[in-house]
Amino acid sequence: MLERELYIESDGAEEARLLGGVGYVDADLTREEILRTSSSSDNYQNWQVRRSPDNGRTWSAPEPLAGVNVQLAGGGIATYPGAPFLDPISGVCYRAVMKRIWPGNELYTFDWATHEHPFHDHVFIQENDGPPLELHYEESPEHDSDHPFDEAFLFYNRAYRGQSVCFGAGGLVYHPMVCRPYDACYGLTNGGIVLMRREPDGRWLSSNRRFVSPEISSRGLLEPDAAVLADGRVLIVCRGSDTEHTEGRKWFTWSEDAGRTLAPVEEFRYSNGDRFYSPSSIHRFIRSNRNGLLYWIGNVCEDPPSGNNPRYPLCIAVVDEERPGIIRETMRVVDDRAPGEPESLSLSNFYLVEDRESLDLEIYMSRTADRRSAPDWISSVYRYRYTPE
Repeated sequence: MLERELYIESDGAEEARLLGGVGYVDADLTREEILRTSSSSDNYQNWQVRRSPDNGRTWSAPEPLAGVNVQLAGGGIATYPGAPFLDPISGVCYRAVMKRIWPGNELYTFDWATHEHPFHDHVFIQENDGPPLELHYEESPEHDSDHPFDEAFLFYNRAYRGQSVCFGAGGLVYHPMVCRPYDACYGLTNGGIVLMRREPDGRWLSSNRRFVSPEISSRGLLEPDAAVLADGRVLIVCRGSDTEHTEGRKWFTWSEDAGRTLAPVEEFRYSNGDRFYSPSSIHRFIRSNRNGLLYWIGNVCEDPPSGNNPRYPLCIAVVDEERPGIIRETMRVVDDRAPGEPESLSLSNFYLVEDRESLDLEIYMSRTADRRSAPDWISSVYRYRYTPE
């Protein structure tokens, strides 16, 4: 396993210390980190931001991020800030910002029994310090901050943001999203995938949408990440969730025409065609500037998972870019559950950056466990370094 380094220690207040994003905001060595805490699943508090002008050697004092969690008379609104992704050609810093809106409910109201949560997600893109622009895959009114609970806005362009923003040839910018369109007859659908692309003229346009059967994934396609392959194709890998008919896997689609059309969804496998198990958990791509190889980081488990678990071990492997899949022989374990640790341990929900000086890949992750099976939620943030060969 990779060496685990304590990065931000928990203060012991029965809460997990978490990052909410990490990245460079300019072409120099200026890093930004978004900080937050959590005392229960998907409930995030104490949002702060800090910056380092010297690649993490020294940091500014954390400053509160205002307006993230807001409770109004008509309901609750959480506006999750986005991690920075810098376009190496244009120098523009992009952030995918998500609004989670609970009309008529308190912030962070969830129904974990059915997963039919009473909120609506919408995704916005922010360029540098400009105003957030909502990403549309269907026609709808623009977001009106004075009427945030208007159903004409809430029920259209429902979407969950992807894990990153990536960049293609000719000035194209890509962001994958989970789309959850509303059908007047059938209600809210399970998640599908849509790829948003920014044209050189500044317009954000959508691809077609791809869905899978409930027999393939019980909760649809979730938490996508995209990467531009060496030949220009755009690869998107998604989290699924097991069913009575399908064991837990990751799923992929791709575009061969610069993000305009997505191919039918297929199972993400090893490059030799062998299958692997993966729970319903996030994952990420990153391309090394040291060797040019594309890496995939995610949970790969030995036995069929059940829903979200087990979220260990966390692995890193090189991607075969001709036949999208991970090269088994390159796989290395980032971290794993140790004897005596809770079976609900989650080695997931990590953040990723390449150090501009060393070209090491850095993974930041809090080692949390389900409060129903562990004595507390206390967790610190750890850093792992991977040196590409």
